[in-house]
Amino acid sequence: MDELPDQLTITLRKPVTLGETFTELRLTEPTGAQMLEIDKYRGVEADLMSLAIVSGIPLPAVKMIGARDIRAGSLYLASFLFDDPKTGDSDT
Repeated sequence: MDELPDQLTITLRKPVTLGETFTELRLTEPTGAQMLEIDKYRGVEADLMSLAIVSGIPLPAVKMIGARDIRAGSLYLASFLFDDPKTGDSDT
């Protein structure tokens, strides 16, 4: 697996306002505690929850973020959580 950056900042294509205005997603490598929390969810719900948990942006605001930005953030976080499907995790 290629080395992942320690953090990723995604400038939102469309800022989201919910009490305050969010203009970017600041993501870092999830901690073990965050991974346990994220593991409780599946599918799109897991994508949204992972972004909320790691970025600190409230879930209702994350739900307002555009799909392209959600996808970019989700792919970054998934890189830490899953083996590369092309190579897998092999001891051979």
